[in-house]
Amino acid sequence: MVNEFAENYIKKTIESVRQQTYENWELIIVENLSKDDSSSEIKEIMMEDSRIKLVTLQEPISHAEACNFGITMARGRYLAFINNDDIWPHHKLEKQLEFMEAHNIGFSCTDYQIIDESNKAYEPIIVMPEQTTYSSFLHNVNLIAGSTVMIDRYIIGKIQLTSNENIPEESALWLSIFKRGFKAYAIKEVLLFKRRHNHSLDEDEYKKASKVWSLYRHVEKLNIFESAYCFMNNAKSEAKYRNLKN
Repeated sequence: MVNEFAENYIKKTIESVRQQTYENWELIIVENLSKDDSSSEIKEIMMEDSRIKLVTLQEPISHAEACNFGITMARGRYLAFINNDDIWPHHKLEKQLEFMEAHNIGFSCTDYQIIDESNKAYEPIIVMPEQTTYSSFLHNVNLIAGSTVMIDRYIIGKIQLTSNENIPEESALWLSIFKRGFKAYAIKEVLLFKRRHNHSLDEDEYKKASKVWSLYRHVEKLNIFESAYCFMNNAKSEAKYRNLKN
C-alpha cells in the first residue's frame, strides 16, 4: 500500500486487512510524504499489530515508484494490492488464495463495487469476465481494479510498475503480464469495495485520455486505427465507472 493523503480512510482500509480470515499476511505501507495525519494513525495501529510495516521515504517519488519499493520489500510468494482508501471484505484473501491454489493460477482479480465517502454503495456491481487476455484487455471494455489483483510470483515472476508517468501504470503492468502469455482469471464475487470520492476523480480528463493514447501508440505500438478502436472502448469503461448511481 502506498499512503498519500488518506487521513479520512486509511484506518478503515487497514482494519479491513487486519480482519481477514486468512491471517498469514504482511502489510507493507510506503509513506510517500503524505502531509496529513494518516502517518500518525498508521503508527498507532502498528503498535497493536506487528504484521504491519511502515516505510517512510526521505523525499517524494511517483506513486508507481513507491509501489515498486513496496514490492521489493515483500517477502511472500503472493502479492496483493490495496489502495489506501479501499475496503476488502473479511474473506477476500482466503477466497482468492484458495481459488489460485486450486487452479494453479498466477494472476487473478475479482468483481467489485464502488462506494462513496460514506460507504454507500453504487450500482451496478462491476463484473469481470472469467478470463482476460492481452487481446481482450485491449479490445473489450475492461476495468480490472488494482485492489482486487493477486499475483503468484512463483508463476508470474518479477513484476514492476512503469516509472513513465505519461501512461496509465496499472494498465501497462497488466498488459506486460498478458504479453508473456498469462491470463487474468476472475473470481465471480465482490471482494473489493472501491472508494470513489472527489480526490479519486480529480485528474484532468485530457491528461488521463492522453496517457491511454500514449499506452496504445507508443508502448503497445498499435497502429492508429486499432489505437482509436481501443481508445473508444476505454472511454466506454470510464463512462460506465462515472455513471454509476447510489
